[in-house]
Amino acid sequence: MAFTTIRFTEPEPGVGLITLSRPDRLNALSLDMVEELHTLFTQLYHRKEVRVLLITGQGRGFCSGADLKDARLRSEAAPAFSSAALHLEAIQKKYANLVLEMRRLPQPIIAAVNGPAAGGGMSLALAADVVIAGPDASFTPSFINIGLSGGEMGTTYFLPKQVGLARAAEILLTGRTVPAAEAERIGLVSRLVERERLMEEAMDTARTMIAKSPIGLRFTKEALNLNLTAPSLEAAIELENRNQSMCCCTSEFFGAIETFNKRRQR
Repeated sequence: MAFTTIRFTEPEPGVGLITLSRPDRLNALSLDMVEELHTLFTQLYHRKEVRVLLITGQGRGFCSGADLKDARLRSEAAPAFSSAALHLEAIQKKYANLVLEMRRLPQPIIAAVNGPAAGGGMSLALAADVVIAGPDASFTPSFINIGLSGGEMGTTYFLPKQVGLARAAEILLTGRTVPAAEAERIGLVSRLVERERLMEEAMDTARTMIAKSPIGLRFTKEALNLNLTAPSLEAAIELENRNQSMCCCTSEFFGAIETFNKRRQR
């Protein structure tokens, strides 16, 4: 399928690159872009040969959040603003379900944040498995700044787990911008790299993941997802036990052990 607001390429075998492509609007999430991302995520769920995903923004921004100037949002979706129930189905769930789909995808997702990530853009970054940021990156939970709740698209789920409850509360309640250096210091991003190294660093991380077994990558993401809300340590370990026993019966495991033993014998 040809997309108009995003691009999808496969720069190397096993690696998929999603580029948000509305640079004139800092890659704001129009309804067209939201729907195209839904379509792409559905396709990628079934494409097991694509083993790692990268997501970034074209131009100087990562994603500036929902496009409040979007013609579709202001016209055909306008009636939804007359009723909370209509809004929930027609708009709210369309945006929020992007985050659910990202977490359900079997592929690890690396966000290469090249510039401002505001509102829903910040939410997309938080939903990634690894966040690599350049010096121009910034993170703004702008929802509360436009009369909304600061809890949107998973912010009140992910942010406290990444930076702690006190910091998350302060950031979401004030709607302030977190610059790249602070984001690295408080754990909002995985690491901060030089501007010209951003995409290569993201690709290097993807290559490291690609070298692992497919089932190992999928089960690691699954365990991280499920054990975020595990009711007990015992439940978390039971899931890990299942995964390890399944992995121990694969050809990749026996091959890796053989390679490891050969290295030790040198």
